[in-house]
Amino acid sequence: MKVKKYKAENMQQAMQLVRLELGDDAVILNSKAVKTSKFFGLLSKKGVEVIAAVDEEPSTPIMKTKNANMRPESRIQDSKERISSPTSKVEQDKLFDSIQEMKKMMKSLTKEKQRDPLLPDYFIHLEEKLSKTDINPLQVEAMMDRLYEKWLENRTLPYKSMLELVEAEVLQSLEEVSFDHNPYKKKFICLVGPTGVGKTTTLAKLAANASLKKGKSIGFITTDTYRIAAIEQLKTYASILEAPIEVCYSAEDFLAAKNKLSHLDVVFIDTAGRNFLNERFVEELKEVLNFKEEMTTFLVLSLTSKLSDMKKITDQFWNVGIHQFIFTKKDETTSVSSMYEISRTYKKGAAFVTDGQNVPEDLIPFTKELMVRSIMEEIQE
Repeated sequence: MKVKKYKAENMQQAMQLVRLELGDDAVILNSKAVKTSKFFGLLSKKGVEVIAAVDEEPSTPIMKTKNANMRPESRIQDSKERISSPTSKVEQDKLFDSIQEMKKMMKSLTKEKQRDPLLPDYFIHLEEKLSKTDINPLQVEAMMDRLYEKWLENRTLPYKSMLELVEAEVLQSLEEVSFDHNPYKKKFICLVGPTGVGKTTTLAKLAANASLKKGKSIGFITTDTYRIAAIEQLKTYASILEAPIEVCYSAEDFLAAKNKLSHLDVVFIDTAGRNFLNERFVEELKEVLNFKEEMTTFLVLSLTSKLSDMKKITDQFWNVGIHQFIFTKKDETTSVSSMYEISRTYKKGAAFVTDGQNVPEDLIPFTKELMVRSIMEEIQE
């Protein structure tokens, strides 16, 4: 593996130097604009610096003089000797490791490093900001490639125009994702999700909204019998809203509670927050609740969670029949791109986002446009 650095006045000259020494099989690893100085730094001019590599013997450079001056039969014999002399195992391993390492390095290089060195700084800045979000890296790369092609058309593309193009692409990527923030189409509304995401408070916000703003008759069912505090909290909300509440310890209790509250417009169901990374807890929940009934089920996820954990939780609940997501704790983080990635990946929108503890105020009916706006705000912070 041969790696060399070249400096030239422009990219065309640099490429000529690379081809001349390394041949047509050479690969450009990096290129950037530099300043070259003369006369002890008193004079300087712009140029380019290119790093290139080649895996094998250059295909175009001229043969070495020593070999060229040999008689034909001598060159043949010399070639036979080189072919018949096997490289040692250690040397082969070193060569293999070197090639593998170089391939890894080349694969990890961003597109930016292979692009025109005269790209504006704000292009690189935008790419860096996008790469720090939870948006799929392949999607980020594809977006930046399209922006680069757009910039190449006339070597100019204002930062504002770049942001507008990114915004349009993010919105288009949600084309197949449905956002419906009217959860009151079915009689039963159930919230599921891991512990600590704020399900009970969110349920109270939904119930207060239905009762106070929509004028619906409401009731509560809770299966969260693992925490006394959770039951008491929901009982407090039920008392404030003058709504009946039923506590269920088994599937029989749940069926009886449903029948008892069937005369109401909407019944809100609270569930226990468990470590749902363990599939057993999901199965236990399914034993108590019949998700095939007239029920809308929301998976509640906290935006303070890691994207990888959010995906694992979603995978565990997928067979339950998730209608949409509710994302909580937006006010506790500046990174909200995880909700975009979850919605885009699973083709399920966010019905609501919560951004505080106030009931029922801190409940935002969400749309594609609001999600895209949140992403753009994160990028521009």
